[in-house]
Amino acid sequence: MKIYLASSLHTDELKKRITTVVEYLREKGHSVYSPMELKIPNAWDLPNQEWAKKVYDKDIKELTNADMIVCIYNGFNFAGGTGTAWELGYARAMGKDVIVLCTDIKSKQSLMIVNSGIIVMPYEEYKKAWEMYMDDLLRIKSLPKKPYIHPDLQDQS
Repeated sequence: MKIYLASSLHTDELKKRITTVVEYLREKGHSVYSPMELKIPNAWDLPNQEWAKKVYDKDIKELTNADMIVCIYNGFNFAGGTGTAWELGYARAMGKDVIVLCTDIKSKQSLMIVNSGIIVMPYEEYKKAWEMYMDDLLRIKSLPKKPYIHPDLQDQS
């Protein structure tokens, strides 16, 4: 399965979480695209607009080709979340499944992001979220009839 991992890249903690989930999904045999791993040749020599366009074009291509999206979401209390929100909106507009992993379930969450997920769980339960998603695919071969939002996040949706 081709998976696009959406997340802000603005803290070392988020980068560690991205790496953990990417490694887990790859160990399960999936192809994972993480924008954090994107390397643009000669990036430091390019004007910012040219570099940004290359990043945008690659991310759009990978979003379009992905079978589904996994999002590591840090709530309203983080910088850089607009790109992640845009990625999720674009993916949902294309009918892609989204798993949202919330890193801080006690902070305020975006109702748009939480409700875009077919499964919404605390980050620490990423393995369980993935197993639930795969079980649903194998059992019914289509989306679950009702999205699953973890009880600790239901007041946010």
